[in-house]
Amino acid sequence: MRAALFWGMIGLGPLLAFVTFGVLGGMEGLTSRHALRTILLADFVYAIIVAVFVARKVGEMIAARRRQSAGSRLHLRLVRFFTAIALIPTVLVAVFATISLNFGLEGWFSDRVRAVVTNSLAAAQAYEAEHRVTLQSDAAVLAAFLNDQKNRDPLMTGGQLRELLTRGQLQMQRALPKAYVIDSDGTIRARGEGSYRFYYTPPTPADIDRADSGEIVVIEDWENNEFRALLRLESFPDHLLYVSRDVDGKILSLLDETQQTVRLYQQLEADRGKLLFEFALIYLGFALVV
Repeated sequence: MRAALFWGMIGLGPLLAFVTFGVLGGMEGLTSRHALRTILLADFVYAIIVAVFVARKVGEMIAARRRQSAGSRLHLRLVRFFTAIALIPTVLVAVFATISLNFGLEGWFSDRVRAVVTNSLAAAQAYEAEHRVTLQSDAAVLAAFLNDQKNRDPLMTGGQLRELLTRGQLQMQRALPKAYVIDSDGTIRARGEGSYRFYYTPPTPADIDRADSGEIVVIEDWENNEFRALLRLESFPDHLLYVSRDVDGKILSLLDETQQTVRLYQQLEADRGKLLFEFALIYLGFALVV
């Protein structure tokens, strides 16, 4: 039984070493922490079992030494010597591996890298903010034009409203490809130049409620690469202005990717100490198993 356990421990050592090496090799993408903790626990248990065997053997040798056995004293010295030879390089490997990893992490989380990541996000957010602000401003200008014309002509017809909407749409310095006047149910009351019904994407009731409360609502449609603005027409009962502007879809995709990258970077920076500690334990466990 003891012999079987002995050979089982010998066979388990290389197996744990191989699995540990596989986990370390898969850490490039910072894959599952569960696998990391599992193999770390297995290495730790294996090291404890080996330590128990060694301690038991050392205890037997100490007992033999007390019986003044010259052979046991020599054996004990040899065990101490080879134990020191085995443990010192193991600890040194773990220490220097941890230091090397720390230097690598210092490069990842340096001030320059952090500044590049932050500036990339700021640039993408500035592009989005600029389009939001300019769209809100242009929508407010067009709404003011329509309200002014309505105040001058309270009996304005639907045809006249469409003509005014088209004129105001074409006079904008920054193009508004689609412009609609809708009611609180989302029904189209007037369409501007190039504003066909099959282009129309009705706003949600929540967006309409926000616009009715006096807010200029900006709707980001990333799938169609456009921003839409919705606001109330004060001089037209139950009427809202609904306009859109095309944006660069690549920039929007870049913004989304940049936001995800920044979140990952911040998460890694927050977990830096924990990650370093786990790597140190893995290296130590791997060295002990080997």
